[in-house]
Amino acid sequence: MKKSRPVRAALGNAVSAALDSGHFPVVLGGGHEIAYGTYLGVAGSELRTAGAKLGILNLDAHFDLRGDPIPSSGTPFRQIAEDEAAAGTSHQYSVIGISQPSNTTALFDTAHRLGVRYLLDEECGAIGRGVVDQFLADFLDDVDLVYLTIDLDVLPAAVAPGVSAPAAYGVSLETIQYVCDRVTSSGKLAVLDVAELNPSLDVDNRTARTAARLIHRIVTKHVPVQR
Repeated sequence: MKKSRPVRAALGNAVSAALDSGHFPVVLGGGHEIAYGTYLGVAGSELRTAGAKLGILNLDAHFDLRGDPIPSSGTPFRQIAEDEAAAGTSHQYSVIGISQPSNTTALFDTAHRLGVRYLLDEECGAIGRGVVDQFLADFLDDVDLVYLTIDLDVLPAAVAPGVSAPAAYGVSLETIQYVCDRVTSSGKLAVLDVAELNPSLDVDNRTARTAARLIHRIVTKHVPVQR
């Protein structure tokens, strides 16, 4: 783990350099621990001006808010919350796709204590489009700059089998694509990362192809952040 700290710092430096050069960085994982490095990049970039509220939207079945002493794929958003509190800066962490059986009571308590907003996977079906729409509107209205992070285990196992924790329920690809469309066209999206693809577990490259399609759509529809 001692080696992982400079790796995350190096990722942060690369993301900052890309942002400050006017690019739209896309980071690929690997485990969701990449989220902390991506965050370091946007937090240290010229786009994060004084008073700018950062919004982190995580499409994920898990909160990843564990307080473990050794950082892992389950800890990045707790680390980010601690950094933001220490710096006295403002951020909003929101999650779409939380699986209630896959998160402990302690994690739900931590989310409530930290002011995390979330939608359960079962709230994101076709009949819940209005709920998703309002959640997104409230999120985008509340922040100045957005970091979008996609954990592929948010998708149903039939769509994304190539992850360490395939979803028994999940959020449909149609809904995930809709969320991505809204966020990338908002003019607030600064950086994207996509995590948790494990090729050794994939079936017919199904997960990789789905991830590639989402990335292509986000990049081609992206409206740059105004400087």
